[in-house]
Parts: sequence; structure tokens; C-alpha cells
Amino acid sequence: MYKAGGQLRCLALLMAAWTAITVAHFAIGAGTHGLHVVHIVLAGLYLLVVIAAAIWFGLVGALLSSIAVTAAYIPYVLVVWRNQPMENANQYAMLVVYWVVAFTAGTLAWRREIEMQRHLASERAADRSAVIEAIAGLSNALRARDEYTREHSEQVALLAVAIGNELGLPENQVELARLAALIHDVGKIGVRDDVLLKPGQLSDEERQAVQQHPMIAADILRPIHGANEIADIVLAHHECPDGSGYPRGLRGEAIPIEARIVRVADVYASLVERRPYKNAMDSDSALSLLSQGAGSKFDLEGVQALKRVMAKSGMHKAT
Repeated sequence: MYKAGGQLRCLALLMAAWTAITVAHFAIGAGTHGLHVVHIVLAGLYLLVVIAAAIWFGLVGALLSSIAVTAAYIPYVLVVWRNQPMENANQYAMLVVYWVVAFTAGTLAWRREIEMQRHLASERAADRSAVIEAIAGLSNALRARDEYTREHSEQVALLAVAIGNELGLPENQVELARLAALIHDVGKIGVRDDVLLKPGQLSDEERQAVQQHPMIAADILRPIHGANEIADIVLAHHECPDGSGYPRGLRGEAIPIEARIVRVADVYASLVERRPYKNAMDSDSALSLLSQGAGSKFDLEGVQALKRVMAKSGMHKAT
């Protein structure tokens, strides 16, 4: 129900309350009517412990608190109120009340938690739907600007999903990689046509202009509700494990795994595609080139996963 720090504080409060009530029960005598009233009040205060446990820790917390209360209450009845069967009957009935309250409050807390999870899931689904719609719009913008870039992005997305699945990543991470791959080059919208579509080699100044596209893409994505994770992946998809990438020079695990996957898929797709300034490379040669940079320029596990994917598809013989 709460994060670790909050849970510890709540648990400490429950233990302090349980201890205080239990000590008071045993410390106060039972010789007068007034003291008997105090005992009744103290017995009722145990209910606060049970209810608070239900609120803070759900059904399990409520039931465990009832066990603790029972463990303290039965000895109290046997020691302080021994040889008083009529009073004992009332007190044992109070134990039933504790358990009924614990089960009821715990069940209500559990149902509330389920409803909250459903609400959060609904919100996440709505966010994801908005992100997908936005990405579809950006993909259309890429098509209008450069049909090649859109086709390339779709191929990168397919490869990223295959690599993610091969690595056994959770479904949500694979989906993040797919969505990021679809629009990883959307920042090229901010690059001049004469640079983006130049058939020859780029000058240093032109290369620097192209290398701005991850930051441009991240700036485009961040205002979209629910797209922050995708923006982080797109921003980092040109980073290298050895820190030689751009735009931030991130290293190793500092680069999101989804970004590392997209980078491997992006470079492989670029190598095997024909471009105005180069011929297409065959799959074996592309994988060999990636393998040479695995661990430094490219994620090692990502490259190995891609090789397995290509081997399964029959496009490459695993080595």
C-alpha cells in the first residue's frame, strides 16, 4: 500500500499502539467498576490497530494484526480476569469482533486497492493510446518529409521487437522499444533538406547538424502526455557503451536497454539498406561489422540477440 519508508513508519506506529494498549491492560487492575470501564475502552482501542493495519497493509495486515491482538488479549483474559466465566464470555466474544472487523476492513482495503490498480491501468492505457496516435501522426510527418526514413523506421521497429523478445525483456519494455524505433529519426524533421538528402559524404558542420536530431526528437516527444520514457529512449539511441556516442556521451548501463536495442537495430538496418551514397551490405557482413564493435560501440547482448534472430530466420548462420 505504501513505499518502504512509509511502511516502516506505519509498522512502528502499529507496534507502539499494540504495546501501549497491552501494557495498560496488564498494568491496570480489575478491582473496581471504573477500572473495568477502562479495560473496555482499551479493548476497543485494539480495533484501531486492526483497522489501521487494514488501511496501511491491506487484508494481510489486518489479519496479522488480529493475530497479534489475539496473542495479547487471551493471556490478559486468563491472567487478569481468571475465574470469572461470565466476564470471560464477553471478552472472548470481543475476539470474534476483532476478527470480523479485520476481515471486513481488510477486504474493503483490498477492493479499494484493486479499483485503484484498475484506474491506473485505465489511465496508462489512455496514455499509451494517446502516444500511439501521436506517433502515428509523427510517422505520417516522416512520410511527407522523407519516405525512406519512414520505411527505415518501420524496419528498425520490427528488428527492435525481435531483439527485445530474444533477450526476454518484459512486454512493456519491448513495446517501448518498438514505439521509440518507429519515431527514432523524427528529429530529422529539424534537419535541412540539403543536409538530410545529400547524396555524398557530410562535412563536419553538416554531421553536427544531423547529430542534433535525437535532441530535436526528444523535444518533440516530451510535451506528449505519457511519452517521457519514449523520449528518453530516442534521445539515447546514438549513445555507445564506451561513452563515445552522442548527444550526452552516456556509458554502459546508463543507457536505457531499449535505446541500446534500437541502436543495434538501427545500425543493422542502415547497413543492409541501399542509400544514395552507398550500396546495401549483405546480412553476414553487417553482423560481422556489428560484432567488431560489440561491447564498445554496440550493446554486446543486443548484437548477440540479433545474430540469433537472423540465424532463426535463415538469413545468417550463427557463429
